[in-house]
Amino acid sequence: MADKKKSDPTASRYLPTMTQDYSRISDTARAVESIVLPKIISYIRGIAPRIAHMHSEKPFMMADYGADDGVNSSELFEKIITQIRAVNPSLKIKLLYVDIADRAGFDKFWETSRLAQMEGVDAEYIRRSFYEPFPEIAGKLDIGFSSTSLHWLDTKTVKAGFFQHPFCIQANQLAGKERRKFVEKWRGDWRVFFRECSVELVDGGALFLANLTDLGHDCWPASAGYNNIRNVCSELYQEGRISKEELNAIFVPDYFATPQEMKSLLNENDIKQALSLKSSEEMTVPCAYFTKWQDKLDDAQERSLLAATLAHVVRAWSSSSVGIGLAPGNKGQIEEIYSRLKDKFYETPVGLPYQYCLLELVKRGKSTE
Repeated sequence: MADKKKSDPTASRYLPTMTQDYSRISDTARAVESIVLPKIISYIRGIAPRIAHMHSEKPFMMADYGADDGVNSSELFEKIITQIRAVNPSLKIKLLYVDIADRAGFDKFWETSRLAQMEGVDAEYIRRSFYEPFPEIAGKLDIGFSSTSLHWLDTKTVKAGFFQHPFCIQANQLAGKERRKFVEKWRGDWRVFFRECSVELVDGGALFLANLTDLGHDCWPASAGYNNIRNVCSELYQEGRISKEELNAIFVPDYFATPQEMKSLLNENDIKQALSLKSSEEMTVPCAYFTKWQDKLDDAQERSLLAATLAHVVRAWSSSSVGIGLAPGNKGQIEEIYSRLKDKFYETPVGLPYQYCLLELVKRGKSTE
């Protein structure tokens, strides 16, 4: 019985992480920055009197929730620090990077980062889920930021079999009652996140969140990647390469909420009493890879390069979840899955646009009343 339980993919715990593919600033991160930075600059100007009177020994604290190695937010944080230092040149800065990934990627990034060379700037990597409490920074956080992370669900608060489905591999592929439990899971997780953030933020502190979102028409972020993996897994099951239990257990534990779902949640009394929604903006970032190759698709070699690139990108964020669904003795199928994913993209080249809902929230308090 013990051996059988060990080989059961449904007994595995999901702990999805990214790969080294994220150790560079993406085009989508720069596109998000172009929208978020002006909002942050406007916010800093609004709290300039508070910044000017902050004691030089008390740091201005910023956190990147779901930071991975910290690279993608690095240019944004540099520009924010420049704005803060224009108001208070001697003010110390404390940067917090929160993620469940191994800190080795962060250490490699920080060693040569321009941020590390800036005087009076300190950083700390906290290896923890952003859904968990951070009592060590309660009432100390000035700005919280997150990009391309808050669609991941908290896998520690449900039983191992929660994230599974006999045909689909992601919640946005589902409809009606089948999707409902994941929507409720997302709502519960976000309530926890905002509750903890409201404890961490100073009065008047702000959250700037670039949330991947579902803008409708069955074209949510990276939907082509999810749908192709689903189809590949179905093929492998039909061929007897993976079992029915594995097909059921291969599932990516995330959910792309709609902007309407986000705003509805933020309008709940408990959240609304703690945090004020200052702005909400939707945007779509075209697929950076597809736009480079879209005029070369008649060339078989170029078409193959695009397919390999798209498959590589999808693998970066999905392979840990897909691998969990495979039985221990069948992990070799993961190479077959992503080889076939490349073939799917070659047969039908399609981009992976990123859709965002950008939220700005401020903690209510004496300074904001």
